[in-house]
Amino acid sequence: MLKIPKSMERIALSFLAIILAYTFIIIGISIRADGTSNEVADAISKQVDPKHMGIFVQITEIQPLKGEATARILPWPNDEYFGFRYRSGWMPQKDISIHVDSVLGSSPTDDNLYKFDKEIPVGGFDVAVDQAPGSTTSNISGYPFDTYKFEVPISATYVDESNDIKDLNIFPQDYTKEIDTFKVKMNHVLWTDSEKIIEAGDKEALNLLIEEFKQGISSSVFTVQRNDSTKLLTFIILILMLTALASVTTMAFMVSAGRRPPTLSALIWSAALTFSLISLRDLFPGNPPIGILIDKIIYFPALLITLVCSLWILLIWTRREDYVN
Repeated sequence: MLKIPKSMERIALSFLAIILAYTFIIIGISIRADGTSNEVADAISKQVDPKHMGIFVQITEIQPLKGEATARILPWPNDEYFGFRYRSGWMPQKDISIHVDSVLGSSPTDDNLYKFDKEIPVGGFDVAVDQAPGSTTSNISGYPFDTYKFEVPISATYVDESNDIKDLNIFPQDYTKEIDTFKVKMNHVLWTDSEKIIEAGDKEALNLLIEEFKQGISSSVFTVQRNDSTKLLTFIILILMLTALASVTTMAFMVSAGRRPPTLSALIWSAALTFSLISLRDLFPGNPPIGILIDKIIYFPALLITLVCSLWILLIWTRREDYVN
């Protein structure tokens, strides 16, 4: 049986505690990542008219500094009355118009109105949506706890056999894949009340939502947050920064107090830890800009204090008289 020396027991217990804590954190992250709920979409699919046009929305890119997101809109007919599906596209059986309220689109008329002529195979289209004015969500300064909300209002019509323009029954759904450092959640809201998030158990609001779908209007809110892995890595980097700060300040105090000699190796070590802080800052996932909140409360002070401590050790080292390293 392997016996651990008493001098190593604390180190072994520390490693064990770190491994157990890390295991629980990883398991918790995995459970949360796999626990996405589709209760609202399931409840809508049970009540929505099968003769409808599905509209899949995919958030493909987040630009935190601009407060914008790029969304891919893919119309997907659920009934052959409106069109036929292909592998990656579809062919309309009616003249269909879809309007997405966005800050930037690629419609031919630059009015964010996308027209699909019948019997011409087509795919989807991309738009840029921005945060609602006066949004109470945080900005990039709150990294890695910054949150963004993007509303995607959609309205749709079609031309029937009598050449009459009618409301197109739609059902917007989310098919967002993984986005680097971000997790995205879609919520259905009422066209008349964008603050009202529809829950699966709220039958009255659910009925109002389905009525709006029948009128060819819908509004969806995408909440974007940093994923748990990004938060974990950021926390580890901050711990490394604080550890470097504690190491250099402790060494500078011991040298200045005369408890440890101002050796050249100590000087090199303090300088290396100081410059390592710059490299650690570049490891923040998502490349947040300089000047975010954690820079002001941790990175800038740590960099400044370690620099002062390194210079102080250098000053003591240049004044020593024994020249022994």
